[in-house]
Amino acid sequence: MLLRLFLRSMSLAAKFGLTIAIARVLGFAAIGEYGLAVAVSVIASKLCGLGFSAEVNRQLSGAARDAAIESARVLRGIYAAFYAIAGLGLVTASLCGLLPGASADLESLCLVLLVAASEHYALEANTYVFSIHRPREGSTMLFLRTGGWSAIAIVGLLAHVFGDVRMIFVLWILTNVGVIVWAWALLTQTVSRGPGITIPKKDSASTLRTTWLAGLHFYIGGILLAGLQYAERFIASAWLSAAEVGHYVFVWSLANAAQTIAYATVGVIAGPRLARAASGSDVDWRDAFGKSLRSTVGVSVAVAAGIAATSPLLFWLAKERMTPAALATLLILLVSFLLRSVGDLLWSASVARRARTRIVTGMCSAAAVALPLSLWLISDHGATRVAFAHLLASISVLLALSWALGGQRAGARDDV
Repeated sequence: MLLRLFLRSMSLAAKFGLTIAIARVLGFAAIGEYGLAVAVSVIASKLCGLGFSAEVNRQLSGAARDAAIESARVLRGIYAAFYAIAGLGLVTASLCGLLPGASADLESLCLVLLVAASEHYALEANTYVFSIHRPREGSTMLFLRTGGWSAIAIVGLLAHVFGDVRMIFVLWILTNVGVIVWAWALLTQTVSRGPGITIPKKDSASTLRTTWLAGLHFYIGGILLAGLQYAERFIASAWLSAAEVGHYVFVWSLANAAQTIAYATVGVIAGPRLARAASGSDVDWRDAFGKSLRSTVGVSVAVAAGIAATSPLLFWLAKERMTPAALATLLILLVSFLLRSVGDLLWSASVARRARTRIVTGMCSAAAVALPLSLWLISDHGATRVAFAHLLASISVLLALSWALGGQRAGARDDV
């Protein structure tokens, strides 16, 4: 437990330090490109899962482990085909000028797409390792994926070994490939050691279909939730210069710590706790949800206050000027991420109560409101309006998930 907490803390520190190092060494245009790669990789981690992840991991943790590993092998091919089709489509759209804000540099675009694909499958493989009850190896892989390579990149930047953000992308990709190879070596050892319950290969297609249907609603909702976290960044890249986007991404990265730390300390344990309480009485549910809500708000407010207090030092470290506009952008984003922290909890609660249809309806409504407003705010204005667009999206998400949760009673489920 202490090892996992230590590694997670070091990962967050390394990712944060990498943002500052890129700003100091490569400038804010590079920060903008790096920020877009991060956004693409996060959205890809939701989109590329195709709705299979949750059920496959549930099976891996139980008696049908060998059958689940066989399903995971089949999914490798499905994921690879999806990466190839999606990547080819995006590259073609970019070359035809149909992808607003995309890099005109084909090499950079291809590297970003490789980052997204490798990040998704490294995440999948990493969760497989946790699911087969290898927490020490899984935690080490998580550290390598999120913090280890970032620490190496910081050293490379400060030593002037890395002179281009594309070199950082290559390091990121190679680290993900290493994690994938290691994870599958462990999975192969697990099968060879047995025992496990298998299913006939002829039933694998039916099993995958059932798995996909079980997670479809949450898959759609998760994509929309992740998309609304970064939508304003992509819209801004079509209207603002690379340096302006970079300045925004830097401030965004500072404020995002409030949500990230709240999720790492409260959110990861709130989900299982709420899932257990959802099958009990209304009193049990209110107690569990109320405790998690108080903890989430407390942690996120404390972190946000710390960021606001230390922001002059953080700006100085990145060679960024603390202008009134930058301060306003930071404060707006801190409020936005406070709301996002609560939204993460509402998402976990809605999933725990299986509010399938209401999650999809609510998130579609949030996107239908937030995206046009973001386009209107950003098209003729600067970075401060981009932050307002993020805040409006956060409010939309909070309202949508509150509505989704409000329609479910403890012990109820929406299987429509």
